Amino acid sequence: MRNLLFTLLACFIVVLTGCIWHSGVNETHFQVESSGLNWVDIRQYETTGMKRRIRLRIDGNGMVSLREGTSALVSNSFAANNKQENWEDIREKRVTLSEADTKLIFQSLVDTGLFERYEEIPFVDEKPAPSTNDTSFVYVSANINNKTVGSADPIGKPELLEQLKIVILTFYQPKPMRQQRDPSF
Repeated sequence: MRNLLFTLLACFIVVLTGCIWHSGVNETHFQVESSGLNWVDIRQYETTGMKRRIRLRIDGNGMVSLREGTSALVSNSFAANNKQENWEDIREKRVTLSEADTKLIFQSLVDTGLFERYEEIPFVDEKPAPSTNDTSFVYVSANINNKTVGSADPIGKPELLEQLKIVILTFYQPKPMRQQRDPSF
């Protein structure tokens, strides 16, 4: 009887600690910790006009890299088709942020729902025809506090999409059409 009671108590403790541990693992909203291993990679593709691409990568150490242009090199550093007409259409800008600013950007993305489960985020199932209101697709991959997220589909959640576009516009200010021929960034 004593062994049975001890076994039941031990099983209860194991189940209870497993439930407590499991509930903390699946958190989608959490406090961001400063780490050089954190990163966010945001890619925006225009569907009309010049078919411009924008790639913004923010690392946890504060390094921000912004690439813009129509070349495949904007979104793929290992692109190899150098015979493309627009191969050289790439501009890159790098800035450094403070630890507090980097953490603030990461926290705003986490709070907006970057790490919500895939089933809860309405991703686009297939590439829709461009509408007059939405002329671009935004993709995101991230690793924050050892939690990762990424999808091959464009972001469809309106709040997250808006927050990602705000982060892009923080670092990217497009030039008017007549000044875009200027090779300086």
